[in-house]
Amino acid sequence: MTLSMSMAERRSNLRSVFAAQLLYACSPVLGMRLQTSVPNSPAQNQHVHLTTQTSMTAAAMPVLRTPMHPRSLLSMPSILRSAPLQMSASSLATADTNTAVPTTARIVFVASASPSAYGRTSPMPQPPWTEVAAHLASRLSNFDSRVLGVAFDEAEVGGADGRCTDAFMDAVRDADMVVALDVRSASAVSAIDFALQNAGSRVSAMVCSDCSEELSAMQFVGDYKVRAGSALEAAAMKLSMSLAPWGGVARGARLHAQAVSLLQRASSEDLVYACFFIIHAYVMPLPLVKHTISPTWEKGLGNLAEFYKMATCCGGPILRAVRDETTKKAIDMLNECDMRDQVGSYRVIVSFETPLLEAFSLCILQKNNCFNCNSEILRTPAVPVLSEWRGAPLTWETASQIFYGHLNIPQAHSAGARRDWSWKVVCGANPAYDAFPAQHQIFYPGKAKGSIWYDPVFKVETVDGRAVWRRRHYRVRRAGGTQKGTSNHEADADAPPGVWMLSTLDNGVISNERWTIVDAADDLSWVVFHYSGAASVVGQSYVGALLCTDTGMWPQDAPRERIERAFARCDLRLWELYGHGPDESFMWSDEQTRWIEINPPPLTPLAPAEAEAADREAALTQS
Repeated sequence: MTLSMSMAERRSNLRSVFAAQLLYACSPVLGMRLQTSVPNSPAQNQHVHLTTQTSMTAAAMPVLRTPMHPRSLLSMPSILRSAPLQMSASSLATADTNTAVPTTARIVFVASASPSAYGRTSPMPQPPWTEVAAHLASRLSNFDSRVLGVAFDEAEVGGADGRCTDAFMDAVRDADMVVALDVRSASAVSAIDFALQNAGSRVSAMVCSDCSEELSAMQFVGDYKVRAGSALEAAAMKLSMSLAPWGGVARGARLHAQAVSLLQRASSEDLVYACFFIIHAYVMPLPLVKHTISPTWEKGLGNLAEFYKMATCCGGPILRAVRDETTKKAIDMLNECDMRDQVGSYRVIVSFETPLLEAFSLCILQKNNCFNCNSEILRTPAVPVLSEWRGAPLTWETASQIFYGHLNIPQAHSAGARRDWSWKVVCGANPAYDAFPAQHQIFYPGKAKGSIWYDPVFKVETVDGRAVWRRRHYRVRRAGGTQKGTSNHEADADAPPGVWMLSTLDNGVISNERWTIVDAADDLSWVVFHYSGAASVVGQSYVGALLCTDTGMWPQDAPRERIERAFARCDLRLWELYGHGPDESFMWSDEQTRWIEINPPPLTPLAPAEAEAADREAALTQS
């Protein structure tokens, strides 16, 4: 027996062993689940009810006690070629009916007029549930034009003799999903029950948030029911979930638990995703939630193909990552949550940033796209750009000056306050990316004509209780035109001044964003930005908007109505913002300020004009 081994053989064996470990740890196809426990993490901020819980796609998987032997991987390529890898979203949506995929999906909301839990740290806290339902029903089509919503006040759905009104009955008959928000009145509960009993089989799900016990017991998703009709049915469902975790009952249970968790966060984005996960599973494929890098029962043998590609293409980065305690902890926690949950997954990422995690993600996701994900920047709503500033049409020069804001550089406008930063975020609209406290924005010119860099610096309260600074580094280009990196979307061919394309490498994954200057005070006392972005290789699209000032405090002299109109042009209401009201700041509270005094932020630009060659994005993506 020869003890020596070639480097190629070592690499081959290493890949086989590690692939086996990956499959043992992660693959639902082989009936496995992660054994790592995830501590219940506190909310990212006081206003976000974040529950980092076990992945809904993996929660019901039985444990396989015997690990897969590495030799079993020798035949994997032929198995993967011959076996059906996964059902398409279209097949999943229509498997039971064998009919054509619907062209639209309809969601019916029923809500009370009581104050909601939304907007707790916004300029307009606790809007009525009816307002939340009506607005979000209209916003659904921004994420996918085929998804339509209609909202009812609970006082308007009840009819005589425990029935419902004709209008509500007609809406439920045409609905694919019903969402009840704080519905407690007996007449409304009876009306919803009557409508569901008489609507036929089209309705795929009914989910609740903050509703009465009676209505909550009526919830169902697919074949799963919260309250079974009989003891025999309850036993059958329990047995089905245990013996067939890939089946309809278990699938519905996972989606229901996921929807309940998202709805409890009381944020617009999370409510939309709760609805879209269910519509995608039962009605029609939705690009917004089509892709996931998490192992799922629904992928079938596709999980094996993904893990085999990971081990084949990225054995070295994976092995180095799992050998590092901090990086492995991050990977384990990411495996425990659905990566389509942007709030939960991004908080884990920013909590455990390491060079090894970046190299791991760069290889698996950005360079090799092992999960075949793809996503695009959302184009709705079409947010109008600020057309005039300080009495003159907006130009690229003045648009750049608005970006530079209050930064102490010669290119900034004289109205700026000459700070070490351009802007501080007062409040934002995206719970995953805008809700971090103490956000500094630094926009500064690059060496090339018309080029700009953007370095956001923000505080993170990690899942394990630490407080740390994080920063990103964006390249900023004008939308449209011929410059490398500009948008090639036809809508941007003639993009006016004030519309920009931004790109960054965030922990090994490139994100591209389209920013719009929505409105700005002539004296630069405040500005409103809108952005729509995509991290294509993880299948994520996202939108947000920001109100910024030089101090991070609410602009007291600004007309509130004008700021409200600016966000309305983004199809956002003030109660959808996080971090600040006119009288109180979460972003810049006394507690945050004291921490900043002890731990000053790293505000030195990462790519000054004279050192543009140090662009980190180019260096990493070419490696």
